[in-house]
Parts: sequence; C-alpha cells; structure tokens
Amino acid sequence: MLDLEPYSARLGGKTGIYPYKIKVDRYLSDLRGYFLEEQIVEEMLSRNENPLIYTVYEISREFEGEFNVGCTIIYPGKIGDEYYFTKGHYHAKEQTSEVYVGLSGEGIILMQNREGRTFAEEIKPKTVVYIPPGFAHRSINTGKTRLVFLAIYPSNSGHDYETIMRTGFTKIVVERDGKPTLIDNPKYRKKL
Repeated sequence: MLDLEPYSARLGGKTGIYPYKIKVDRYLSDLRGYFLEEQIVEEMLSRNENPLIYTVYEISREFEGEFNVGCTIIYPGKIGDEYYFTKGHYHAKEQTSEVYVGLSGEGIILMQNREGRTFAEEIKPKTVVYIPPGFAHRSINTGKTRLVFLAIYPSNSGHDYETIMRTGFTKIVVERDGKPTLIDNPKYRKKL
C-alpha cells in the first residue's frame, strides 16, 4: 500500500502557487536555438544580457495515478518580433494529457501533433485549455504583464524537450500591427 498524503496549496502571489517543491528558472541562454532571430539572442548574450524568460513552480508527486501541479510564469518580452515562450515539449508518455488554467495575463498555448497539425488556444484568467495526448505544447506570453497559469498533468508523463529542440514548432507567434499573429516557422524541420 502506498503511503500517500493529501495536501492543499494557495493560488496567487509572487509564485502563483504556494507551497511548492521545485522551482525551475529558464533564462534566454537556456532557450538558445529556439527563437527565430538567433543573431539577436547571440548579440544579447554577448553583452551579458540574459533575461529571465519564465519560471515554473511545481508540486511534484512520485507515483503513477497521481498528478503534478505546477504554476508557470512567463515574463513579458520579445526577441525581435517573437514573443517570449516556454521551450515546449511532448510528453515522454504520449498517452498522457494536460490541463492549463489561466490565472493572470494573456497568451497563447500552441499545440501540434507529430504530423505537424497545429492548434492555438488563447489563455487568460478563468480560461481552461486542454492539451490532448500526443500533442507538443508551448506557452507564449502575448501581453504586457506576466502570464501566469496552473498546469495539471499525470506525474509519470515525463518531458520530451529534445524533439522540439531538433524540429521546432510548425508555427510561431510574432507581433504584427500590434497584435499576436501565428505564422509559419521558417526554421521548422520535419522529423530528423
């Protein structure tokens, strides 16, 4: 018999969820090779400009059948015309799904399946976004304040970041005429 214990956490505040067990900061240097304008990234890093792009606070669980609960905070900003985003990933256990709940800010959840079929769903306060099994997902802050959302997913789902690092997403979100716009990603590479 597993020795599981219930818990509760508060939403809001600086970390979006408290208490949490794990904190992961992702800086621009951690997203080298992800943004379309790689030259801008390299120029910024050469000037010792390494902004914090996003942070994840998580309550992780150990056993199959449990859920991890996390809060992601993506800071506002752009590299060129491309909005700040998370690395994006598939789940290592592809039959697992995920649910996001918008807490503050505004953004887009970009999703694509292995064939490159893409969906983009808006996320903002009181919005729920469902990510089906088999879909890579990336979160993008399209606003002028922090984008904060809750994520709930099976504890055994795992993260496959490597596939997205190699191929990219088929689409990216850039600012055009002051608005977020979904365009084809010229760096997208089909399966390698």
